[in-house]
Amino acid sequence: MTTIDVTKLPTERWEIDQLKASPTNSKKHPPEHIEKLSRSIATHGIANTIQVEADGTIIAGHGRWLAAKHLVWTHVAVIVRRDLTPEQAMALRIADNQTVSLDYDTELLKAELMLLKEADYDLTSLGFGDEELIKLTADFGEIDDGIFVEDIGDAVETQKAENVEKEKQIDLTAAPVGDALGFKRVTVAQSRSVRTFMTAIEAETGLKGADAFIKFIGDSGYLS
Repeated sequence: MTTIDVTKLPTERWEIDQLKASPTNSKKHPPEHIEKLSRSIATHGIANTIQVEADGTIIAGHGRWLAAKHLVWTHVAVIVRRDLTPEQAMALRIADNQTVSLDYDTELLKAELMLLKEADYDLTSLGFGDEELIKLTADFGEIDDGIFVEDIGDAVETQKAENVEKEKQIDLTAAPVGDALGFKRVTVAQSRSVRTFMTAIEAETGLKGADAFIKFIGDSGYLS
């Protein structure tokens, strides 16, 4: 497939009813989304020109088209992709949806992907991860069991081990003394008293700083 600079393709002014939704478009457009998009278009116009096939089937811009209809526009600017095969138009439609939406009609998306797969189209160009493509395009009998967790018990134990390791790493992270003591400032006199106390427990425990403090309060039974 030859790369086309879409910005250099001419735009055409079409009557809005000349455009039609693709029957296999997998991106959903709930009313609240169209309402928001309509407000934006009413203020700023359509930023990205709608792309259509030669017969008016929309490739990219279903939401913009619906919003324009909601605003009772009679005409819209379009780029007519006469350079694309039906498979290329379908692939572009999926790729465009993949970059801007997380909300799909999964069954329609699967149907489109299966058609492209049967046509030997490069599905990796559509923006999906490898495992995601496997799940979307494989028949249930063909799915590699390796992409799923075989033993939920093992998964739970693995997660527990990971959590313990994370806790260890967090425990070693430096924290302000004030966060531990519950107060951040003392008077000069109080500071002298604290220093005298620390000197005493360091001598008693043979440790320094926070280690001496934790050892002292632990031995005193306050941590039990």
